[in-house]
Amino acid sequence: MGWVDVTASDSVEAADWIRDRLHGFAKDVGSIVPPGFEAYARIFHPAWRRAFDLTSRPEEVRWSDIAAWNGKTVHPEMQFHSIGGPWQDLAQGQGPAIFEPHLGTLSPHQSSAITSILSRHTSTPDACWFCLWEGYGYLTGATAPLVVWHESVPWWRRNGLPAIGLMRRARPGASRKRRDRLAGRKRVRLPGRDYLLFTGSVAQARGWEDGPNLWWPDDRAWCVASEIDFPYTYVGGAKGLIEGILRDAEVEALPAKLSDGITMTSDAINS
Repeated sequence: MGWVDVTASDSVEAADWIRDRLHGFAKDVGSIVPPGFEAYARIFHPAWRRAFDLTSRPEEVRWSDIAAWNGKTVHPEMQFHSIGGPWQDLAQGQGPAIFEPHLGTLSPHQSSAITSILSRHTSTPDACWFCLWEGYGYLTGATAPLVVWHESVPWWRRNGLPAIGLMRRARPGASRKRRDRLAGRKRVRLPGRDYLLFTGSVAQARGWEDGPNLWWPDDRAWCVASEIDFPYTYVGGAKGLIEGILRDAEVEALPAKLSDGITMTSDAINS
């Protein structure tokens, strides 16, 4: 799934309720996901590991495992750079190696798990709003997506593993005609971020390459926020919904508070 699989919309007023509730830019959790819900969860995007011989596929690694390896404490405000340690050096042929989590998007396993849960906690599962940050260059053709790899470039660079292959790939279905149409669309304008708006079903949030960065059902029963600069996602909703996310084996998550810090210096325990 992705932005090409949902319907672009100019009904940007659908996001006004979020704009009116959000705290100021980059202050706390309430700056990312709107206040007013019964409970909140923070979902940690997995890091990645593979052996240096590159014969096996990447494996998801939980933040709690990384913290345990490095003698760090797991808590709701932990930051990835604070729990990390000296990773094995790929150049020296050592392994396994750990690669940083994706920013601004859930992993495929996570998005599949939470969309199943979220669908059960809304009266409008077939009517959902999706915000995608306008800065992804392939949306409008503002940046060239072409990457030409020399045969000497390692496999893990050619396949764009997190924090190593940083250049974005083009989506095959993102035709020039459709990109041109998006360029003229209205934007959802929130503190510090502007977004393109799309509509679709809750199930269509699964497996996006980037985002969706902010999404909610038409009945506003919950809201999911994957800020473009963060390797984690916040969800606000009813207590039963949040408890379901916290229990799910496919999702590494902890309860969150609106006052929790979100900056690089927020992890006072592991700093």
